[in-house]
Parts: sequence; structure tokens; C-alpha cells
Amino acid sequence: MALTLFKNRVLALVLAACAATGAVAASDADIVAAREAAQRGNLKALGEARARAAGHPLEAYPAYWLLAATLDKASPDDVRAFLARYADTPLADALRREWLRKLGAAGDWDLFRAQYPALGLDDAEVACYALQARLAQGDAAALSEARGLWLAARESPEACTPPFEAAAREGLIGSPEAWERVHRLLDAGLVKEARKANAFLPAGERLDERSLEHARTDPARYLAREKSRSPSRATRELLLYAVARLGRSRPEDAARQLEAHAAALGPEATRRGWARLAHAAAIDHHPGALAWYREAGDGPFTDAELEWKARAGLRAGDWTAVREAVNLMPPELAREPAWRYWLARSLEQADERPAAEAILRPLASERHFYGLLAAEELGRARAPDWREQPVAESDVERVRAIPAVSRALALYALDMNPEGFREWVWGLRGLDDRGLLAASEVASRAGLADRAIAAAARTTSVHDLARTYPIPHREPLAAAARQWDVDEALLFGIIRQESRFNPRIRSRAGATGLMQLMPATARWVARQLPIRPYRPQLLEQPDVNVAMGTYYFHRVLADLGDPVLATAGYNAGPKRAQRWRDDRPLEGAVYAESIPFNETRDYVKRVMANAWYYTHRLTGRVASLKGLLGTVPGRAAGDEASVAALP
Repeated sequence: MALTLFKNRVLALVLAACAATGAVAASDADIVAAREAAQRGNLKALGEARARAAGHPLEAYPAYWLLAATLDKASPDDVRAFLARYADTPLADALRREWLRKLGAAGDWDLFRAQYPALGLDDAEVACYALQARLAQGDAAALSEARGLWLAARESPEACTPPFEAAAREGLIGSPEAWERVHRLLDAGLVKEARKANAFLPAGERLDERSLEHARTDPARYLAREKSRSPSRATRELLLYAVARLGRSRPEDAARQLEAHAAALGPEATRRGWARLAHAAAIDHHPGALAWYREAGDGPFTDAELEWKARAGLRAGDWTAVREAVNLMPPELAREPAWRYWLARSLEQADERPAAEAILRPLASERHFYGLLAAEELGRARAPDWREQPVAESDVERVRAIPAVSRALALYALDMNPEGFREWVWGLRGLDDRGLLAASEVASRAGLADRAIAAAARTTSVHDLARTYPIPHREPLAAAARQWDVDEALLFGIIRQESRFNPRIRSRAGATGLMQLMPATARWVARQLPIRPYRPQLLEQPDVNVAMGTYYFHRVLADLGDPVLATAGYNAGPKRAQRWRDDRPLEGAVYAESIPFNETRDYVKRVMANAWYYTHRLTGRVASLKGLLGTVPGRAAGDEASVAALP
């Protein structure tokens, strides 16, 4: 109720500000009605709501929904009028993108060329239509760009096919380029795209589609039946693809098949096969991964293969393999914080301390997981500075007066959160540190804790850690931490990562509230506590959500017995976190770095870095991040059964 009253006050302030400038304030109910009509596809009701919304600060939204729904019938003048009237909104870019797609599909290149330069969004389909527009004018440089896009070996919309075909006709895409794309797409598991690229090969060179399907669906049988002693390029690619497919589930069998086909494949293709198999094995934490990487020699390797060679080396304690992998990475990949840190650690293990410190010193100044570890490695861990940066009221008013920020506040007040988010991001473009801190204050006053944190976290030289790591909902959090014997700082770290303290946030998967509880998990927790009667709406109440989420984390922690494991389990599920353990104990940072899921790997690092900051904010103690990460214990008999009861 209090939140609703607050939102009404925010909207009233926005409407009053618009009225003061001469705008006629329509009812916010008309905006809501327009959104509902748009969602139902009721164009008549949408048109009526749009007419009633004239003069409202959010009038662009009903106009956009109606125009986007009728874009096929809209005249160019109607679209241009919208783009001119609402130029300084994210809606203009969204509408222009959709219009460009339709113009490109229709081949209306004059209108397309006039509008394309104004598009601010990156869009692969529109970019390929732009190549078509240039080719229609005889722009030869577009052919080279099409070739580059082809060799990038990413999924491409149908709009890219005509530029690819034009480049092929001019000889810029021939058999070598086609095979390169097919090879890389199969490597990435993009079989549908590989089939499309296969069509660019001469008929006598192409992959046999039926054989490709057999290699995809039953790689073991395909490998066992393929007996050619001098296979074609197509057959070699299928053999390598089948080895990689089999390696995901039966790596030892894949290794035996690769050895059996090595003579037919030849040395280079066999090395590629070992690299693919080693990559799959490393992701699965298979003990043979490093041996198979050694069979691959110096590659060539993909970026992902090199990253997983480094991770396999970390898990095995093979620092030479870590160093070899990082040194083979392209410069932009090797510069990532993780690989700088682990390269430094590998140099320390090789008694090359000066070289290690040369890497660690600049890394230690960066404010993230590996920056904190680097500072600790150098003995330079410092207490965070919690002094708040002053924010002038004039700066707050300046940011609040930004039209997109004003619209964002109104949208959030109407629970139009995705639209509010886009307007907020649009409004903060180009702000300096002073403006970002003022934006953080604007968001904080509006009850938008997640936006307040995000704005403060973007500053580059003037930092306000109190805004970046706030402590709202302290009372229910502290109570739940005491009741279930969970580290309060770790709870704050989880909530900051899960929801950034937005109590009403809901993920696409249905996770709700501060601790982002999934529906099934919430029902299970409600039965355990118990909470009767339980309703899903209770998850939006901070005290209830924190109590339920803390109980669940307590259960995960009790069953897994380690905070890093429990954090991974909270994100990806306890059974997975258990499965990712090694037979021997692992340094917590090594376990975190070798988590197979990108999202969970990043999640654990961020939560543990958050916990480091919150430990000092809540207790005044400068924690050791290595200490917080600890050592993840090795597997023991019965581990899987210990988490069987958890959802």
C-alpha cells in the first residue's frame, strides 16, 4: 500500500511538471488501457486510448504501439512524423529499426538509405539490408564486408543471404571460405547455419545431408560405420563433428574413434579433433582433458578451447598448462581480468615473481573479483572507503529534468518496468560521474534501488561505495541471518546480485522478489517453514521473501557444506553444484572459475566480491576474499544423495 501511494506521488510530480510547461495531462489510466489493448491486439481500443492520451507525458507509447501494429499500412509520412516528434526517445529507434526491416524486405532502397544513418541500434538483419542497399548502388566495398561477415561464422538472418550470394558470384566466397564457415559453425553446434553454408559449396564437395544428420543424432554409430581410408574434405569434417558430439557424453569412446580414424584424417585434422574432444572433456571436468589437449599440440585452437584448457589446468594444478593456454590467447582475450590474474599466479608458481607482480599491480586497482584477489596477492588489500560523495540538489534537479528520466519515473510508477528501464538507460547516456551519482540519488528517492545501484556502479573516477553497496531491508535480513545461521554479508551479496534490492522484480522464468525465488522452490519452502496460507504474491513482501530465501540458502549450505558450493547451487541448483566438485579439494577461486555455466560462473564471482564489501560495511572487518572463498572439499561417497531432497 505504501509503495502504491509512493508511486502515485511520483506520477503526480511528473504530471505536475508537465502541466507547468503547458502540457495537458491526460489520465495515466489511458496509458494503462492503451498497453492492455496493444497486448490484446485490439486496435480499435488502442486507437481510442491513444486519442485520450494526447498531452500525457507518455503519449508516445500509445502512438508507438498503434503505429508498430499497423506499420505495413502506415504511410512514410506517418512514420516520419512519429520519428520527428519523438526523436529523443528509445521508441524512435525501435520504430525506425522495424521500418527499416520492412523497407529492406520490400527493396525500397531510397527510403531505406534515407533512414539507415539515423539508426542507433545494432541489428544484424538491418545491417545486411544495408549491404543490399549498397550493392544495389554498385558499392564494391560492400562485397568485402559481406565476406568478412561470412567468415565471422555467426548466425545470420535471411537478409544476409543476398550479399553472401553476391560475394560468391564475384569470387570473394569460394570453397575455402565456405569450408571455413561450415567448419566453424559445426564447431559451435550451429547445424542449421552450417547447412545453409554447405549450399555455397560446389555440388561435388558438399556435406551429405543424410550423413550430417546421422553424425548429429548417433555419432557413435556414424563413426563405427565410416571406414573410408581416403575420405573427402566433407567426410573429414563429418568425422570431426561426430567425434565432438560423442565426446560430450562418452569421451573415452570418442578418443578411441579419433585414434582409429587418425590415419585417414591426417595430422592437421586429427589435431583439430583432439582440440574439440579436449574442449568437451574440460567442460565436463573429465580427467583426460589435458592429455587430449597435449595431443592437439599447438592447435590451432578456438578462444573457447583455450579458455577451457586454462580451466582444466587450474583444476589439475598444472600451472604450465594454464600459462601455455593464456599465452596462446589473442591479446583482447588475454587482457580479460581472469586470465591476467591466473597468468600471474602461474608465473608465481614458476618462481617468476617480478613478472607476476607486473601483471598484478594494475589489476589490483580494478574494482571486481579478480582485482580484489590481485590486491590480496600483493598484500595490498585495503578497507573500502564508505564516505558518501556529496550530491548537489541542483544536479539532482538537472537529472530529473532530463525528459527520458522523467518518462522513466512515470513508467515505473505505472509498473511498466521494461519500458521504464529503456527510458532510464536512454536518459543516462553521456552522463559524467557527477551526473551518474545524481541519477543514483534520483532513483533512490523514487524507490528504484536497482537503478540507484546501477548508476552509482558506472562511475569511473569518483566512486560512492555506500550507494554501490547499500544496506536496505537490514532488519529482516539480520533477523533471518541469525535465525538460520547464515553470514549476513553473504546474504546481502546474494540479494545485490539477484535483484539489486528491487522487491517486486520478476525474471522471465518467474523468479520473484529480493532473493529471486522460483515458484516451485517457494512452494517447497512454504511447506517446510510452514507458511499457511501461502500465496505467490507474498514473495513481493521483502520480509517474507528474505525469510524464505534465507531458509532455502541455509538448507543448501547445510547439505553442501561450503559457501561457494551453496552460492553456485543457489543459482544453478544444488545437484549441479555438487557435480562440479573434484575428487580432491579445490581452491574456491579455481572452483568458481571452472564452473561450466557462464551465468553461474559470473554469478558466484560477483556474489563473493559483494560479500567481501558487505563484510566490511556490516562489521568493519577487512575480510580476505581468499578466506571467504575457502577450499571446496573433494567429493565423498553419498554426496549426491545429500541434496536429493532439495528442489
